[in-house]
Amino acid sequence: MHYFYSFGLGGNGIIPGRPNDQFGLGYYYITIRNPQFTVAIATRTFLRNEYGFEAFYDVALTPWMQLTPDIQVIRPAQRDVFTLVPLSRQGIDTATVFGVRLQMYF
Repeated sequence: MHYFYSFGLGGNGIIPGRPNDQFGLGYYYITIRNPQFTVAIATRTFLRNEYGFEAFYDVALTPWMQLTPDIQVIRPAQRDVFTLVPLSRQGIDTATVFGVRLQMYF
């Protein structure tokens, strides 16, 4: 890892009449010093710069229960994955992850 940048923004009560709701947005970016593998026929780099994004909205269902949907988008630093059987290389795509959390306070 060469450089790491991140920033986020969050708050609550953006919808009128819902002062207990919360939201958050975040982003990160990592620059990679890429190691190279050189053989007689080619030079290969295995890594690339990585980035990710996350957003959530915390819905206050009651003063003691919150429902939080979440989305994350991640482009990993690793470019490819190699398999031995059959011998091949597959690219690694950007991942999108959806989640939901129910939180209760007692």
